[in-house]
Amino acid sequence: MRRLSFLFVLLLLICSSVVLADSHDGHDDMAMGMPYTEGGVAAVPVGADGPGPALPGGAYEFVLHAHEGDSLTFATMLAQSNDGFLAPNEYGIALYDMGEPVSGDVTDQVYYWDLGTERNERIGEGMYQAPRQPAPNSGPAGDGMVRLASDLDDNLSYPTADEIVAVTLTPGDMGHITVRIENVSDMSMYPSPITPVFWVVQSSDDMMMMDDMMMHDDMMMDEDMDDMHDEDMDHTHDEDMDDDMHDEDMDDMHDEDMDDMHDEDMDDMHDEDMDDMHDEDMDDGMMHDDMDDGMMMMKHGFLFTSGAPDYGHGLESLAEDGDPSALAAHHGIGMDGMHGDM
Repeated sequence: MRRLSFLFVLLLLICSSVVLADSHDGHDDMAMGMPYTEGGVAAVPVGADGPGPALPGGAYEFVLHAHEGDSLTFATMLAQSNDGFLAPNEYGIALYDMGEPVSGDVTDQVYYWDLGTERNERIGEGMYQAPRQPAPNSGPAGDGMVRLASDLDDNLSYPTADEIVAVTLTPGDMGHITVRIENVSDMSMYPSPITPVFWVVQSSDDMMMMDDMMMHDDMMMDEDMDDMHDEDMDHTHDEDMDDDMHDEDMDDMHDEDMDDMHDEDMDDMHDEDMDDMHDEDMDDGMMHDDMDDGMMMMKHGFLFTSGAPDYGHGLESLAEDGDPSALAAHHGIGMDGMHGDM
């Protein structure tokens, strides 16, 4: 009864979002999200009549078109989790190798991730997991950082991707590749449905463009921080000018001995302040350089960046509730009807 209730709720959620299984050319919609060659949502399990979760033993399939240098990125939720999802790393799965399309099992390039937006509970038992939660997004918040579940230190156990899915690529004619994501969790300790799959294909040029866009955002943030720093320095300078004027007035009121003592004290204070400011500026400069170096070395993923907060583009809805509609909408993937054919 619990399984039937879960399937009904999840299916109702998916249907209400009008999830499509079609692919879509993404270059027309770069302004809405990040650049990609094509993308889609695989919502209908193989052999099913309509959208829904793929139960253990079931699978999703979709066909993409790829060229040398292209890579595949996708995400699907482990339904019996708080915000766990299965996906390749940030850079996706290369679809060509030495000029030939990749064929066969690529599950070793898929991982079980934690989105970090909701506090985790034991898989299959948590009251805020999709089968049991009173409403979407109702669980306590997590720390907000996306990372491999295997890197979490929370005394909970998590599956590896190959315990949940088997992912295979089958090349066809004219650059077409069939992707099959099969739910194999019935043979593991964590039997669970998986939810509709959001996927995109990226070229190497797309990934460089995305990094440039992300780097531009980082540089804008740096400029804002520099502006704030300059304003603080101007404010400090104004205060120093006021202090100097005040000192001159005080000098006129005191005799020469008092002036000498006052000047010596002011010199000592000035020297200490300058030393402190110099040390702080040096520390800030070193920190700023370290941040710049880190940003220059960071490579951004399409759906997420490991060790960084969720982008807020809709992956949370997929990872917490199995609903890819917000993610598809952000990236301009059309959702104009329901289709049962894969």
